[in-house]
Amino acid sequence: MQYLVLLTDYGFNWTATQQIAKYKNDKNEITQIFWSVIFSKLMLAVAAFVVLAIVCLFVSQYKNVWYILLAFSPLIIGNIIYPVWFFQGMEKMKWITLCTISARCLIIPLTFLFVNSSEDVWLAALIQGSVNLLAGIIGLFLIMQRGWIFGICFNFPKIKQSLKDGWHVFLSTSAISLYTTSTTVILGFIAGPVAVGYFNAANTIRNAAQGLLNPIMQAIYPRINSLFDSEYKKALSLIKKSIRIVGGLAFIGSMMLFILAPYIISIGVGKGYEESVTVLRWMAFLPFVIILSNIFGVQTMLTHDYKKQFSRILILSGVFNLLIIFPLIIHYSETGAAISLLITESLVTLLMYLFLRSKRIYLIK
Repeated sequence: MQYLVLLTDYGFNWTATQQIAKYKNDKNEITQIFWSVIFSKLMLAVAAFVVLAIVCLFVSQYKNVWYILLAFSPLIIGNIIYPVWFFQGMEKMKWITLCTISARCLIIPLTFLFVNSSEDVWLAALIQGSVNLLAGIIGLFLIMQRGWIFGICFNFPKIKQSLKDGWHVFLSTSAISLYTTSTTVILGFIAGPVAVGYFNAANTIRNAAQGLLNPIMQAIYPRINSLFDSEYKKALSLIKKSIRIVGGLAFIGSMMLFILAPYIISIGVGKGYEESVTVLRWMAFLPFVIILSNIFGVQTMLTHDYKKQFSRILILSGVFNLLIIFPLIIHYSETGAAISLLITESLVTLLMYLFLRSKRIYLIK
């Protein structure tokens, strides 16, 4: 289902954010951008549901759990209408927080209320998927209620252009999935569900720690795009400042994850997950590495319109990960998966840094 969400995302969270940031004072233009993205996502969703039907019918591992996959469908629908990219581009970040928190606050009480046995797993999937849908409905209501855009408009050339603009970023996000989402899938096929459990316990904690800095990065991106054309030096200064401040915070957080890994695993997931401590230590410096790659790639390469080069680096790194992940998982199971993730993310960051230097964009003295 994460692959299908990736398909409907299509990189709009970066390309559409960039467009909205540039034209945020032109209501007519942002209306055109908004509806072209929504209709593009609807077309991609049709393709996503066709893929889902094929998977449920012909892939034996998923044939027996088709109803669980179907219960996750609101995840895709919510992804179509949840306009994170719009709020980012308009620099109205507080509304993202409002939509997300309002929806997610319902997950735990609804899960406790309705999920009582293993037979209710489809309900757990439905609740989790519906959160995205609810957040999307709240987001659309806010946009309409505040009059940020005009009514519905269908402009096929604009839809075609939005898909064209997002193509290289879509390739990039697809390549990223080769060493993120695919890691769990490959680990499950080779090492089994227990290894996936150990890996996911550590990875969930790592993602939670990393997520603390995501709102800062989401706020910086539209600001850089807004400054880029008119005040380039200020945009570059903001990028450099984010390396020092956000990068510094990420490094401190990564150090804490590495040192406190046994206590975090013990408190976070309890007994029986001792194997996850080693996994978490291998992942501990991922928040720092990924923040740097985000600054070098998203904040700098994309704003400088190096989309093709950005996607090539990620595709190359994704293929590299596929070459190393199988032997690492075969020999080291869930720890091997964590090692492959760290090596690949480090390669991404290094290649982006070297590319920027080759273009005489010096972010680090």
